[in-house]
Amino acid sequence: MTLSLPPNIHLQPSSSSSSSSSSSSSSSLLTKLRTRPLPPRKVRSLVHDLTASLTKATTIDATPTETIAVIVVLRSGLAMFDGFMDNIPTDISTAVYHMGIFRDEQSLQPVEYYNKLPVKPEHITQAVVLDPLIATGGTAAAVVGILQEWGVEKVTFLSILSTPVGLQHAASVWPEGSRFVVAAVDPEVDAKGYIQPGVGDIGDRLYGTAFD
Repeated sequence: MTLSLPPNIHLQPSSSSSSSSSSSSSSSLLTKLRTRPLPPRKVRSLVHDLTASLTKATTIDATPTETIAVIVVLRSGLAMFDGFMDNIPTDISTAVYHMGIFRDEQSLQPVEYYNKLPVKPEHITQAVVLDPLIATGGTAAAVVGILQEWGVEKVTFLSILSTPVGLQHAASVWPEGSRFVVAAVDPEVDAKGYIQPGVGDIGDRLYGTAFD
C-alpha cells in the first residue's frame, strides 16, 4: 500500500540497515497481536514490546532543565507506559499525566471525561502522548488540541496502529507543532469506527472486559 501522508507523520521504517531488525520484530509482534483470541496478559505483553520497539526508533530530546510531559490516554495507553519509560534516555526528566477520552459509540465523536492537567509549569515545553490506536483520529485530534491550548510547543504522539484517515484528521489539528510516530497503518475503519483489519477493541483485549 502506497501512502501519501502529511510531513508530520512518521512511519516506523519497514526496512533499512540499522533499523531492519527492530522493524522485523515489530512486524512479527503486530502479527501476533492480530491473533484472536489471546489472553489479556499476552496482549499487554505484546503492546509493551511494540511500544518499546517504537520508542527505540523515536528521537526523544530534552534539555537538562526541561521536563517532558508524558500523557497516558486512558485506558489503553496504560499498557504502553512501561515500554516507553524503560526505553527513553535515562537523563530525561518526565512528569506523567493521564487523560480520559472515549469515543461515543453512536456519534463516533470523542468525549472527554478525565483531565487533571495543572497550570503548565514553565519547564514543560513538550509532551509525548501514548495511545495504541488511531482509528478515526477523533481522540488523537482532541488530545493534540488540548495540549496545544495547555501551552506546550511540541507534541509527539506514539501509536502502534493507525489508518490513513485517522492520521490525516489528527495531524491536521496542529501540523507545525505535532508529529505522529506510528508502527503500522491499516487501510480503513468500519462503520463502528474500528480499524480494519485491525486488532479489535484493544481496551477490552488488554483488560479482559469483552464478554460474548
